Amino acid sequence: MPFTITVLVAIALAVLSHELGHTCAAWLVGARVRRFRYGWGPILVRLGVLEWRLLPIAGAVETERVDGWREFVIALGGVFGQWIAWPLVEILSPMVGAWVWVLSVLGTVRLIVLLLIMGKEKTS
Repeated sequence: MPFTITVLVAIALAVLSHELGHTCAAWLVGARVRRFRYGWGPILVRLGVLEWRLLPIAGAVETERVDGWREFVIALGGVFGQWIAWPLVEILSPMVGAWVWVLSVLGTVRLIVLLLIMGKEKTS
């Protein structure tokens, strides 16, 4: 598989698993999912809350307003989803798996930084 296609497949899988992680976490804490958007660009398919778009390089999950521990669990769900996807993808393609792993690490670091910033703002 050419390098460019490998990277795009890794991003698509990382984004999908990340958004599915948010969605599952929202369901676990009882938050209603208002929209699950996978991809960027024009909408190809719209079914209920699902929007499947042309380029699978971005995504978003919109839930009802939550706060406190529920908000934290939903945020954590995205990173958790990527960590679950990584070994499965690694089995299919070590090169794609390596890229999903890198994206999982970056997502984890981003979440930790955001939590630290939020903690500082609450103590100020």
